[in-house]
Amino acid sequence: MTSLTTPEKKYFLHVYGCQMNVSDAERLGALLERLGFTKTEVEQDASLIGVVACSVRQAPIDRIYGQANKWEALKRDRGTLTLLSGCVLDHDKPNMGKIFDLMFPIKELGRLPGLLEEHFGNDLTANVPSLEEYFDVTPNYDSSFRAYVPISSGCNKFCTYCAVPYTRGGEISRAPEKILAEIRHLAEHGYKEITLLGQNVNSYGLDFEGVALNLPKRKVLKYKPNIVGELEVQKRPTDHPMGFAQLLREIDAIPDDFWIRFVSSHPYDMSDELIESVATHDKLTHYIHLPVQSGSNETLKRMNRLYTIEHYRDRLAAVRAAIPDAYMTTDIIVGFPGETEADFNATRQLMEDMEYDMAYIAQYSPRQGTVSARMRDDVPTEEKERRDKELNRILASTALKHNKALIDTADRMLVEEYRKGVNIGRLKNGRKSHFRGGDRTGQFTDVRVIDATPWHVVVEPL
Repeated sequence: MTSLTTPEKKYFLHVYGCQMNVSDAERLGALLERLGFTKTEVEQDASLIGVVACSVRQAPIDRIYGQANKWEALKRDRGTLTLLSGCVLDHDKPNMGKIFDLMFPIKELGRLPGLLEEHFGNDLTANVPSLEEYFDVTPNYDSSFRAYVPISSGCNKFCTYCAVPYTRGGEISRAPEKILAEIRHLAEHGYKEITLLGQNVNSYGLDFEGVALNLPKRKVLKYKPNIVGELEVQKRPTDHPMGFAQLLREIDAIPDDFWIRFVSSHPYDMSDELIESVATHDKLTHYIHLPVQSGSNETLKRMNRLYTIEHYRDRLAAVRAAIPDAYMTTDIIVGFPGETEADFNATRQLMEDMEYDMAYIAQYSPRQGTVSARMRDDVPTEEKERRDKELNRILASTALKHNKALIDTADRMLVEEYRKGVNIGRLKNGRKSHFRGGDRTGQFTDVRVIDATPWHVVVEPL
């Protein structure tokens, strides 16, 4: 393939938000390099500045606005082109259109060569084959031993606070043979940890004909179904229909020594078959991230989370029974519109009962374009802060108890980085760990736990 690289054809990427956006940026960068661009770490040298945006919270959008004047100066002085992709709400698009020269949904990544031709000249489309879907772009992985592999895009759930269904559309599962091929390639090249990504990995494959979930009977909570509910699954044919649990089993059967993690799970779709697959297959790590958001059914209903707290507790109990050493994490929003003291106390009680190893606690803030933005944000800021601190106090106590219980036990650790004489990484179930010594980045190391804090354990190599 003829390279179009010139000294002026350089790109610089800003990536905001979740692991899915990081993975999308790896594909965007790879396509730009196939078009003859080279990556630069100096933004001022770039002829193309790309942003993979996140609309889930206001802060990443504000950061984009904060750089608009700088980019405008680069456009004026150097002819720099700016492009935007990722998660962008319709509410934000008019203002974003004033900042960026090009905007496109990441799932339309195949359009990019044609969009760039007018600015950079040459027949860019001749250098890239047509893409069935943007996942077909082989990414430039940011790491040589850890990789993100998307298995689906979009979401059907329509939580009232969430932008994803509006920015990424409904759930579309990636063909299992393509996922398995990518993972085989990574395993053959020595990758040690592969994280499967989806807005809701548990519902992977439900859009394939012949795939269904065997779920326990549950009561479903719905908030004003005339405004928001759950999308009806659109079934489509595929040569190899399979659900998430079966996909995990197929991945586990791939040779070579590597770990598999996955995020994020939705409690509504957490099946016994999935729990059993994690419990009984060696490559699947015992890291279970199951966002609850609230311990109150009334709040869950306003959030349109679909499950009851009783269903959630049942799913966590099933995980604990099948996987006693599971590293359990969750997401919680405090101060959601209408959250009373009784609602918060239900969440506080859940935190005490579940004894999470980690919880990502956020104070609610409205995002224009979501359903909850139409609700009255009636919990004062100082009360949100108090509730946040109270839950973090409980979390610190339970996390410290769990970490101390590991002292003198053996485990396996993957070293992720080396900093100031310290190897930093995670145990197999995801618990943060570190030890002093020579650089072992990218290596598995057998270790023994010798000390603990709420947020990590100190280990020594065996």
